[in-house]
Amino acid sequence: MTFPPQLCKLFFLSSLRLMLAVLFVSLCPHSLRAEDTDAAESAADKAWKALKHARETPPEPLKQLPDRMYTQDEIRNHYTMVAEQAGAVADSAKQFYTQFPDHPQAAEARNIYFDMLHTAVGYSSTNKIAELEAVTAERLKDPKLDEAARLQLSLHLLHSAISGRKYQSDDAMRAELEKRARQLAKDYPGHPDGYNYLLNIARSAAPEKSAALAREILAGSNDVNIKNECQGLINRAAAVGKPLPLSLTLDDGKILDLEKLHGKVVLLLFWDSSTRYSSKAIWAVNDLYKKYHASGLEVWGLNFDEDRAKAISMLKDANVEWPQYLDIPAGRTLQSRFGIHTLPMCWFVDKKGVLRELKGEMDPEGITKRLQAE
Repeated sequence: MTFPPQLCKLFFLSSLRLMLAVLFVSLCPHSLRAEDTDAAESAADKAWKALKHARETPPEPLKQLPDRMYTQDEIRNHYTMVAEQAGAVADSAKQFYTQFPDHPQAAEARNIYFDMLHTAVGYSSTNKIAELEAVTAERLKDPKLDEAARLQLSLHLLHSAISGRKYQSDDAMRAELEKRARQLAKDYPGHPDGYNYLLNIARSAAPEKSAALAREILAGSNDVNIKNECQGLINRAAAVGKPLPLSLTLDDGKILDLEKLHGKVVLLLFWDSSTRYSSKAIWAVNDLYKKYHASGLEVWGLNFDEDRAKAISMLKDANVEWPQYLDIPAGRTLQSRFGIHTLPMCWFVDKKGVLRELKGEMDPEGITKRLQAE
């Protein structure tokens, strides 16, 4: 039997449609799975690109104002904003490696998370401190880390934590440093870092606090230099409020003896030309001397320069008229005796020869007036 051409064509098209339909049905499940995979990969890649963009786009820094300085509140608000943005990037990084743990960039996302936590805490985000501590503690458990690497992780945490506190107040920063330095000394007793931080606090603390910290450091540290300075701090704190026995022989044979200066206020300036503020201190004390010497102020300079020529040059530039003690060996003995390592430093002795102030550089004129009025 022969079919008309039109019918043959219709039959062929129908058969072709049926074959294509069967083929589509057989391939459909596989095709859907591939599309799902492609979609998942696309979502991960998009998330990674967004994370990278956020990581690489820091907030605008504070720009110099044409007519005024920024207020403390404006500065604090700016760094709070920086901290919040860093915390948000840290959250995004954690979400990424949690949602896409097998992604090629998951490990890098973990590092971004850790770095951004440090940034957030370092810029004052106190609500991220506990999270940073937990992540750091987890990393410290890595058996592949040696003690030096663990110490660096702990130091990084300390630096970020105390940096964030400086946007609150100096007292808050010192309290944070003391707490974490004490923990560092406990965790790494063989390293001087924790004790050095505590020693820095002791150097600038009030006498009673300074002595207490020095005793604590003495009980734990094995570093000879640290222990010697701590003993000096204890001696210094004990000297406050008592007559200060001090007699010094100058190059020209003249003797400076505090016992012979009763009835006068004496300022002792400890300095070294290599320290940052000694030059300013000499000029300031020189002006103070010219203003109050006639009313009973005496000034002694006690210099710790290794190079006498530098010290003498600085004194000539300032046209200093008050006596200078430049005997390096004996000066080192005095420095060790009272733990004098933060220079310049001004001590005040009252009219009775009693040591009254250890940090006179904070308000030398005010202290001079007060002691002269007694």
